[in-house]
Amino acid sequence: MSKKTFSLLFVLILIIATSLRLYKLAQIPHGMTWDEAAIGYTGFAIFNTRRDEWLHRLPISFMSFGDYKAPLAIYLNGFFTAIFGMNLWAVRLPFTLASITAIAGMMLLTEKISQKNKRNQRKWALVAGAIMTFSPWHIHYSRAGFESGMSLAFFIWSLYFLFLYIKAKQKKLWSLGLAVILAVASIYTYHSAKIVVPLVMLILVIWHGKKVFKKAWQAIFAGGLGLVLVLPMIWDSFKGQGLERLGTTILDEFSGLELILTIFKQFFAHLSPAFLIMGKTTTLRHGDGAWGILLPTTFIFVILGIIFGAIFTVRCFKKKKINKDIFYLFYLGMLLAVVGIIPAALGEEIPHSNRALLALPGFILLAVFGLKSFINQIKKSEIKKSVVGTLVLVHLLFFIAYISSYFSIFAVKSASDFKDGYLEAFEYIVPYEEQVEKILFTSDYGQPYIYALFVRQTNPIWYRGGSLIKYEFKDEINVGDLIRENTIVVASNRDELEPGLADYLVYGSDEEIKFKIYLPRDK
Repeated sequence: MSKKTFSLLFVLILIIATSLRLYKLAQIPHGMTWDEAAIGYTGFAIFNTRRDEWLHRLPISFMSFGDYKAPLAIYLNGFFTAIFGMNLWAVRLPFTLASITAIAGMMLLTEKISQKNKRNQRKWALVAGAIMTFSPWHIHYSRAGFESGMSLAFFIWSLYFLFLYIKAKQKKLWSLGLAVILAVASIYTYHSAKIVVPLVMLILVIWHGKKVFKKAWQAIFAGGLGLVLVLPMIWDSFKGQGLERLGTTILDEFSGLELILTIFKQFFAHLSPAFLIMGKTTTLRHGDGAWGILLPTTFIFVILGIIFGAIFTVRCFKKKKINKDIFYLFYLGMLLAVVGIIPAALGEEIPHSNRALLALPGFILLAVFGLKSFINQIKKSEIKKSVVGTLVLVHLLFFIAYISSYFSIFAVKSASDFKDGYLEAFEYIVPYEEQVEKILFTSDYGQPYIYALFVRQTNPIWYRGGSLIKYEFKDEINVGDLIRENTIVVASNRDELEPGLADYLVYGSDEEIKFKIYLPRDK
């Protein structure tokens, strides 16, 4: 494949990926999760006041609902909401743009890691990009405010620049420096990267030691740069709140052999067909519940990749020779897939596609290797073309079925998981604030205050000074609350208040009532 053809197809894949990820971005999934609201509001607060909702000045870890968030996505989000306004589209946009760059990086990485036959490798680089473009796993985390998708983009590009440095005859410090900076950026974006990125980078540096340390001063400088960049995180981990995330893992629940066995059990739960292709998930925030993280065809390619990889590995060891082409597709794929699942295997909630997202490049490389090895087994060109055409058609049919389900069935049934209705409810009542003495708001769905801060665009200093004094958040609202003087009552669909008496009803995308709003009876 010529460089011109590769460039044209490269751009075409990115156009398709962009269309799939930007289409109805603020409508599907319909609703804004707590985390999206927290990221959006905290980014707004930091951009405008340099302080978070707790008035901490430019923190490294952001306290949010008893947990602590990594900082980079929040800082970046502040710029987008400043430019495009405080709305769901602006909050999701940086994550979507990052996901598109991740696909570009995946194609360039796949092309770069091949040792031989660059023209042929361009073809497989495009296959990697197409698999990622049509990946249910990647699409799901591209269309909502999940830090994991942004962290994945930084991680892929850090790998690309590392291999760019390794493969170059003339070692350039800038490429190694960018690899380090982007790796650190990945770590500062999502907690899973704190495990995955250092492990992967360490293994690759050891494997390519001679090439990485060919110019020792460059390697030392890059290592020093990385250490300087992570020092604030290290300091925060031991002196601040950076290690609080460990409270959501099994590390403090088990020990010894029991811990090891539990980790293995939970690791392999992420390799089960139920999770990979049948849609098993603990929440629709982490998947559509009908389709797995891999399309069935991709799953088959991955299995083929593992089988062929095992066969070729045995052959290589018998010949006392390692085929580097096999290493870069198969072994790198295995490394990324295995290490990428580790953070999810340590969690309490199993399976967890969000924490395992950094394993996606590994699955893609294994799928590419499996498809490549399978096609190479077919000798006759006529049969090969027919097989390739059939595989492409079947893959596209699976994808069409998935994306149709995503924009229809999932768009409806995910309303509760994405807290649909919160934004509309607050947008309706905020204009009444000056006219009433109290706003009684249900807390049935959890964390209503963050949506109030987001919609009101409340300065965090004012918030801590009592800006929400008119709001009362209550678990259970009853009929007696309706007679409160000069009070707006916002009830949930679980509160036993007559919908017919409401002044305004907020419906979710599932067409169920989410909020019942009652204006003061004396108005």
